[in-house]
Amino acid sequence: MYLPRLFESCKICEGILPQTMAGAASGDWVSLKGYDGILIIVHIAQGNAATTALTVDKATDVAGTGQSAGITMNHWWKCEDAPQISDAFTKGTAAASITTSATGTGSSICAIDIKADELGAYDCVQLEAGASNAANILSAIYILYNSRYHQAAPISAIVD
Repeated sequence: MYLPRLFESCKICEGILPQTMAGAASGDWVSLKGYDGILIIVHIAQGNAATTALTVDKATDVAGTGQSAGITMNHWWKCEDAPQISDAFTKGTAAASITTSATGTGSSICAIDIKADELGAYDCVQLEAGASNAANILSAIYILYNSRYHQAAPISAIVD
């Protein structure tokens, strides 16, 4: 039985480039047409005791057409304040928004898992991060998984 290598069945895309959070940040749109789901990994280096709100929007194409804001995130986890010391993630309850820690020290990692079949008639998603503080730095990576078409170079997620 052939088991594909991880990179043959996943696509890794930049969600939000590392940036200070003096203002809100919108991630790139990606299409799940060729994938079973997406894991969004958000990393926040906190230099200030200000929270950051995270939401995920859905649309019918990678241009954001027919956007529906704030989908319910049914499966997500947080590792807050010192993931370099402890790798313990806490599973959150279903919500339309995730709020990060307000301790102002260390860093936080959030992992949001969305299955393509949870999107209904939509097939594209985008991470949104609310304004926080210029001393806080946020970045996000999208990992689209279980490619429906296993191949050496997974199909693009940034085009329809």
